[in-house]
Amino acid sequence: MPSAMSIHFESDHPFIAVPLEGETIQDLQIRMAKIVENPYDMMAFDAGYFNGAVNLSQLWNALLYIAREAANPSVLFSCDKSRLPEMYQTDRDYGSILRFAIRSSLIDAVQIEGSLDDDSLEDIAGQAVDLGCVPIIVIRGEKGAKAADLVAMMEDRWDLEAVTFELVVPVETAADIDEIKSAAKAFKEKHHDAVVIPHPTGPAAKKALLKGDTFGASILYAGDEQGELPPAADVQALIHPEG
Repeated sequence: MPSAMSIHFESDHPFIAVPLEGETIQDLQIRMAKIVENPYDMMAFDAGYFNGAVNLSQLWNALLYIAREAANPSVLFSCDKSRLPEMYQTDRDYGSILRFAIRSSLIDAVQIEGSLDDDSLEDIAGQAVDLGCVPIIVIRGEKGAKAADLVAMMEDRWDLEAVTFELVVPVETAADIDEIKSAAKAFKEKHHDAVVIPHPTGPAAKKALLKGDTFGASILYAGDEQGELPPAADVQALIHPEG
């Protein structure tokens, strides 16, 4: 597995990340078989979909399987807390899952919800940095979010061990996308060591990406022909037109 410290998120060389979701290891196996048929750089494994996420021994087995079987083992780890069993939908359990994944040394980057309290966020991000995993603070904006509001949300989470942010915002128009891009630009102008990953979502974002707008993002999410995300092969052709 490559060292996570070798991963540098740069908009000039974006990573293609494809979702890896499944309730069981067999589900992950089936999904991975489809993923490796197309170009990709990272598997975005969302443990919230995995039935064994709260059983850390089962989560270990899943992470180990992904590391062993993936053609490209770079893993972007996340956990959709809302998909965990209801009694485990707590910040404490969410944090335990992220910390375990980080300590496994089987992931390259971890997405941490920016809604966590400062102490938890700083602790998880600090553990990631110490173990060579890139912490990404996820900032979620509402539809129609303005650049100034997104910048303010990132400012609230600055100086908490992580310097990489992902702006996840549903969009409907090109103007909505421009607000996200403007927020990323403004924040990086103020904090030169920051990395901001614009991540507009929805049909308008997919359409814009397929027309050539990469949003200045260092991670581009791709899927298959039938999904909500643009096909990985099309994204690959877009960012590597030379083939």
